[in-house]
Amino acid sequence: MVFPEDEFVPAFAFYLISNEGEPSMRLVDVPDVGAAKTWAMDAIRYESLHTVRFWDGVRVFELKRPPMRQPRKKPSDAEERGKRMIAMKAKGMKQRQIAAAFGISIGRVRDVMAREELRAREEAVQTNRAALSGRANNVLRHLVIEPEADPAERDRLFPERVATLTRRQIMNVGNSGKVTLAEIEAWLWERGLCLGADI
Repeated sequence: MVFPEDEFVPAFAFYLISNEGEPSMRLVDVPDVGAAKTWAMDAIRYESLHTVRFWDGVRVFELKRPPMRQPRKKPSDAEERGKRMIAMKAKGMKQRQIAAAFGISIGRVRDVMAREELRAREEAVQTNRAALSGRANNVLRHLVIEPEADPAERDRLFPERVATLTRRQIMNVGNSGKVTLAEIEAWLWERGLCLGADI
């Protein structure tokens, strides 16, 4: 029987691997790969599954719940120093006094405070990007094209763009590794997304 194009709904075969018990198969009608990924993520979350694999006719997708992300490491000494300088300025201290307290030049105080204020502004506007480590951001900077001029709009679209990448693409970037890949996968999972499939 031939279905008219507007009535055809692709069916995806899902292979479900549970935390305990036997694996099972399920056929699910979803409109596209994105919906299939969403279905698989929900199944992992709510059905105590370890892994879900599905096939779209060309690629096999395997989704697993990534390990929980480790909290960001405590700020570096340089970040702490910038925050302390800004707090001293807020209390009414002059840059000359701050420089004397840290044993550095007034110009260096200006540079450190300017960098810390810029970092705080960027984190306020780009919350998605701020949740990733510097290394993960650098890896993704090589892979994600962001033509928008508005930083807030770039940040809003950033997770969806990262979700189009594959594990292989991320691992092929210099200075990337299993820890960075795991961080990116967990970061996407927190946003209801996952990486694409390696063909």
